[in-house]
Amino acid sequence: MKRKQTGKKKKRTLKGLYFKTLLITLAILLALLAGAYAIFADMLSGIKRTDVDESQLAVNEDLAGNGKITNIALYGVSSRDDSYVGLSDSIMVVSVNGKTGQIKLVSIARDTYVSVNGHGKTKLNHAYSYGGPELAIRTLNENFHLDITDFVAVNFDTMADVIDRMGGVDIEITEKERQQINAYLLEGEPVTETGLVHLNGPQAVSYSRIRKIDSDDVRTQRQRTVLQCLFEKAKTISPLEYPSLIKDLSPMVETSLTNQEILSLASVGANPGLSLTMDAFPNDYIESHGETISAVWYYIYDIEQAADMLHQFIYEDVPFSDYGKTEEELAAESGDTQTE
Repeated sequence: MKRKQTGKKKKRTLKGLYFKTLLITLAILLALLAGAYAIFADMLSGIKRTDVDESQLAVNEDLAGNGKITNIALYGVSSRDDSYVGLSDSIMVVSVNGKTGQIKLVSIARDTYVSVNGHGKTKLNHAYSYGGPELAIRTLNENFHLDITDFVAVNFDTMADVIDRMGGVDIEITEKERQQINAYLLEGEPVTETGLVHLNGPQAVSYSRIRKIDSDDVRTQRQRTVLQCLFEKAKTISPLEYPSLIKDLSPMVETSLTNQEILSLASVGANPGLSLTMDAFPNDYIESHGETISAVWYYIYDIEQAADMLHQFIYEDVPFSDYGKTEEELAAESGDTQTE
């Protein structure tokens, strides 16, 4: 009888010890996570935070429950200081799929003719100067039926610092581009070579703003080229460099994203399927033309069609080049047709 009681007591003791060990382990893990988050928060302490009122953003509620896809507005602002006030010379929609690791980035030409709440029909890039990021996001949501609630902005002065901190970029440039880079270079050494050239921050920013030798389409392509280079460089950075890199880059950014949201988005970088796909509006697959209205030049194209193209690209993985094609046409192009 005593032996049975002793066995029960031993079981209770082991059970209690197990739970104590589990609680201690959980406590240690929580403490480590809290410490890690505190370090992460310190790294992001330099970011300029600007809240936006979600009730004023005209969010497309039909996209609620779209899974792991988060759409964010990315702006390159033309201010030359840290005020982040000015025209948004670069406008992009960034879509992050937390499940697959896919990142999709679509440039939208700044001269696109759209409706801006309270200002009628005007250029897309005017929205930022009229009402800051809040009106700029609302304009994207209303015209392209999106669910954007957050933004990231970098002004062109700090963009040069971002590129320099990443070690510059290697880009193929022509003689005409070299001349334009030097003509509008604000500081530093001019570019002396063509072909594959290593550009520092100011040179890369000047490159991304070239438009006179071709068009705004090519200008946005240059901006995407710079971002693609930065993306590829970011993938090769040692994790040991992350803390100092984040600490250095955070003061160069303005955003409405919280630390928790940034941490969640950053986790996509660990996804083995990490990829970046880019495109733009207008493009070769949607009819567009330039038109002068009341002495102002605009890009005119079917915004409703563009919105549909954008949705299919983001949510159905349909490239702009495949938009509107039948399954038979796609099969024929891929050579997947049956022969008799």
